[in-house]
Amino acid sequence: MNRPHRLSIALCFFGLSATLGADSFEAVQFAPWIAGVTRMGYMVPDEVDRAAGAGVQVAHFNLVWPYYPLRRDGGGLSPPDGDRLRRFVDACHDHGIKAVLGLPPFPSVGLVRAHPDWRVHPDDAGSVLKVEPKEDNLGTRIGCTVGPWGDYFIELLVELVQDYRLDGYSFDGNYHAPLCYCPACKAAFKAETGGAIPPRIDLDDVAYRRYLVWRGGKLEAHYRRMQTRLKAADPGCAVISWTANGGRFGHFLTSPRVMSARMNLLFDMPMQEWWLDETNLGSSVAPAFGAAYLRAIMGGRPSASEPYIMSRGNPYGPDSFPRHERLARSLLALTHGSLPAQLVSWNGSADSTREIFEAIRRREPYLLDATDDPWAALLVSEATRQFYAYGDIRERFLPHVYGAFRACLEEHMPLALLNDWDLTAESLARFRVLVLAGAAAVSDDGVRAIRGFVEAGGGLVATGEASLCDELGRPRRDFGLAELFGVSRLGRPDAAVKRPEVDPNFAIAIDGDYWRKRSGSAELMWTDHALLDDPKLKDLVPMRSVRFKGPLHLVSEPKESAEVAARFRVEGSAERPSPAIVGRKSGRGRVVYMAASIDAALWSYAYPYQRRVFARSLEFAAGGPPPIAVKAPMAVHTSFRVQRTAAGTRRVIHFYNGIDSAAGHGLPGIDVPLREETVPVHGIEVRVQGMPLRTARIEPGGVTCEVSAGGDIATINLPPLELQYLLVVER
Repeated sequence: MNRPHRLSIALCFFGLSATLGADSFEAVQFAPWIAGVTRMGYMVPDEVDRAAGAGVQVAHFNLVWPYYPLRRDGGGLSPPDGDRLRRFVDACHDHGIKAVLGLPPFPSVGLVRAHPDWRVHPDDAGSVLKVEPKEDNLGTRIGCTVGPWGDYFIELLVELVQDYRLDGYSFDGNYHAPLCYCPACKAAFKAETGGAIPPRIDLDDVAYRRYLVWRGGKLEAHYRRMQTRLKAADPGCAVISWTANGGRFGHFLTSPRVMSARMNLLFDMPMQEWWLDETNLGSSVAPAFGAAYLRAIMGGRPSASEPYIMSRGNPYGPDSFPRHERLARSLLALTHGSLPAQLVSWNGSADSTREIFEAIRRREPYLLDATDDPWAALLVSEATRQFYAYGDIRERFLPHVYGAFRACLEEHMPLALLNDWDLTAESLARFRVLVLAGAAAVSDDGVRAIRGFVEAGGGLVATGEASLCDELGRPRRDFGLAELFGVSRLGRPDAAVKRPEVDPNFAIAIDGDYWRKRSGSAELMWTDHALLDDPKLKDLVPMRSVRFKGPLHLVSEPKESAEVAARFRVEGSAERPSPAIVGRKSGRGRVVYMAASIDAALWSYAYPYQRRVFARSLEFAAGGPPPIAVKAPMAVHTSFRVQRTAAGTRRVIHFYNGIDSAAGHGLPGIDVPLREETVPVHGIEVRVQGMPLRTARIEPGGVTCEVSAGGDIATINLPPLELQYLLVVER
């Protein structure tokens, strides 16, 4: 369903309040046919018949480059290029396939020679004007979308739609530079902010952060103009383009960012290159998180992740790549809510493309117009990543969100990911509990929304420096949510005066980097708080104290000492133990604050107890466990969706078998999943509380499941899980 998606974000430029609210940012109304797309393929002109046979609905292809001058000014595509493009589009349409042109967003050599000042100016000295544009060097002809090139490019797109009946576009690029001093940028920035563009790229400088927000807004304006013009020419024309801010591990590390996260909502559908190689931590939860995050940015609207068919990142190729791994990667993306777009021909194997699209087609009725089944929500704060953690995103941002995601994944808890703009009373009201995993940068409006959510009965789990800064990363004197946490921030504990003694057999295998990554070593000690009263925890931590390695923060004592669930003592310190976990009531809700960041520790230096402590914190804050409980090995991924049908509410639970039978055999840090086989998982059980059921079946296949009822709990026993299936529950 094509619903408008409104954002309300308050920004501040040089002390002046500029609000981008409901009237100034709204997601594009996507082309109607987008809602039914599940199978996209990348191809070359002679593959149309093969693509149609494989079930491709949307064809992405590259054939031509931007021309100069415009057709209306006597230019346009050359006759050979125009003929090739027309024949390809006609062939796609003859097979019922939408044709989406991948158009490189770079001005031609001829255009740059005629208008050299239309390029991005990386300095204020005009040095780019001395650079001769070259066909074989795209870096010599990068256009600035703020200036005339942006408008020229949009008019060129409109001409191509009118002349060749294209169904849409994708761009590999067309983002914004981190700094541009072209005449158009300087004039616009002066007119809109009253200031000058900052002298350098420097995220330590708040003025540069403001500029980066402004620059992102100008790129958003470019895409909004583009969408307005394209849809006026053809309401069915779609922008299905590559994102650089959608969830790939490498993109999380990009700083300064090249597009805002919310700009994805100006695409009809964003796509991401989805890598599972060693450089993108393919054996970890990072790829699954990336697919889920792209879905979250779009608010559940369609998005795509192309599973890259590579065994290693360098050399860049599909050497000895198992066919089964291609299917496994595709169904992993699908499980976490992103459509797995495919190369039509890979390694000479068109049959594997057909196999994947057939698997998707059989699941299609349960994918379309499905929304997240609300229980827990995890804020993935782009403001925190870019304006607080920019100096070390690997250590200050990713461990928190990856660790929280991992805990919920392994405990099979329903989890939706949220964005900064989702911190509103309306959005939060859908959930029982909100997680702020190290989310330091939270706006004043966000703080107020969270307070209201908790006071009305919602649960909150927060870790580390959550709410310590505003949306531009400027520090507050204390946590913005200190009143809810019941404690105030005092700082970080001092490092141990000397390193602890280690066994010489251990010392020979470690170096200075080992100690740098494990500087937050402490003893974590339980109290009698109900939060930690759990049979699994008693088994994992029988002595009620355990080692902790991760981010540590000193906070004040709460007014009620009984609110402290655990304390920590820094290794080698004689200081009194400090509150590590605080669990308390606030208004009608409950709050857990972790000064010892269990979430980040579960990613960077994991112990099993951390997963269970995090899960118990969610249950405590929510007032109880989720209504749907899954009993399955931790290697099984689950995601929870809801569909509204004429017969009522349908719940769809995705199950994915993440077992790698070669797991742990490779060199740590280099190993990636290259699965040749699947090990079936038996004994999966689902318990549903307080929801009367009509039917429960496995799709694809329509296999009826055994359901037993006891009181208000229905227990569903599932058949063995090979690779991926869906449990469809009707009520």
